[in-house]
Amino acid sequence: MRQKQRGVTLVLSLLVLVTITLLAVSAMRTTTVQEKMAANLLDREISRQVTEATLQQAATLLPPAAGVSWYLNNLPAPVQNTADVWHNNAIWQDAGIVNLSLNGANYQGQFLVENLGMWTSRQDPTCKPRENPLCERQTYRITVRNKPVQGRAATVVQVVWRI
Repeated sequence: MRQKQRGVTLVLSLLVLVTITLLAVSAMRTTTVQEKMAANLLDREISRQVTEATLQQAATLLPPAAGVSWYLNNLPAPVQNTADVWHNNAIWQDAGIVNLSLNGANYQGQFLVENLGMWTSRQDPTCKPRENPLCERQTYRITVRNKPVQGRAATVVQVVWRI
């Protein structure tokens, strides 16, 4: 009776073992991809929190004191079809720095402030600067980023701030 079986059980058990192995490898790959996605989401969220906290700190420093390195009266005007000046790391060498601690980890935010001059308030369309000089308010553009770390998410935020 044993001579008639000729190893069919061995072949079937090997096929079942291969199938189980393929399922396990597939499950591990899926888990690894999900773990990377979760890590990227965490990086992005931390990056956003660092830039928002840096923006809040930078706004408290307005109007800027004379001679601070992070205050720029004139940055190059944007030119169509060229990269923004914010992509050039040299512009960030004189940036203001805010040190932050989130969940026990230390991060740095960087900021630059530009003087945009006096702007009329958009909230009051009846405001006419010639009749009422208080209609205009000092306006700045604050550019904030989290200090770049190789392989980590980075965020750049620009806001127009009136005081």
